[in-house]
Amino acid sequence: MSYIGYSLRRALKGMAEYRFLAGATISAVATVLLLIGTFAMTLSNLSGVLDRWGKDVQISCYLIDDIEDTAIFDLKVELQSMGEVQSVKYVSKLEALEQFGRSIDGMDRILADLDENPLPASLEVRLAPNYQKPRQVADIARRLERPEFVALDYSHEWVERYHTFLSLSRLSAMVLGTLLLVSAVFLIANTIRLAIYARRAELAIVALVGGTRWFARLPFLFEGALQGLAGAIASLGLLHLLYRYAFLQLQEGLGMLMGPDELAFLPGHILASLLLAGIGIGLLGAWSSVVRDPSTSP
Repeated sequence: MSYIGYSLRRALKGMAEYRFLAGATISAVATVLLLIGTFAMTLSNLSGVLDRWGKDVQISCYLIDDIEDTAIFDLKVELQSMGEVQSVKYVSKLEALEQFGRSIDGMDRILADLDENPLPASLEVRLAPNYQKPRQVADIARRLERPEFVALDYSHEWVERYHTFLSLSRLSAMVLGTLLLVSAVFLIANTIRLAIYARRAELAIVALVGGTRWFARLPFLFEGALQGLAGAIASLGLLHLLYRYAFLQLQEGLGMLMGPDELAFLPGHILASLLLAGIGIGLLGAWSSVVRDPSTSP
């Protein structure tokens, strides 16, 4: 226990002796984890918004003009019985005209001058969440084709772009996160290497009195871990400020686009992961320096 206590005290003393290097390293780790946390928080909330939009993926089945009410009822029951279908809603010609009039400001006045309603009635088929991928939607649309339908519209391009955007966003997060973590490890490794170089005389004395390899290395590992932890804690504080004074302000500005739900802060397991990532970055950077430096191998 005293061995660990000595290493921890020596690590704190080393950080105090080289405050500028320690501060620069902590700032670098905080910046890296802040960027990763910001990207994660943005992607998480954006995914939530897109998921809400994705739930609106539906297939509009436009009906022929002379179809009878009983045929519409039979079609609705038939489509509703399909396992891929969540709900089926009938939209009459009048309802379609009213919806179109409300969709664009002033359009209702233009439509009021029409002699007859040009819009067809339709069955709006909302798909179950597990059947909203582009290929699935296209396949279901082909199976929904009936003689009673004039045309089918399922926003094929929107569905593809929605899923492509989510996939690219997640891939970008992984690539960016990896690059930032590697850069943080590199910065800490260089900082610890400078600390080792500055304490070469002390390490030489440790070797002369018979100090073990771990006795020489452990203070530097503690130092890296402490710097990483300090940077992680700083990043969490900055993330909270960013969420409170930027994300929530964005919520007010884009209220209709973002939906009724408040933008969420990072969940607890992500925050814990950032803390562990800071410690891991510090340990990895310190380890990569001490194992390559002969001064820490007495």
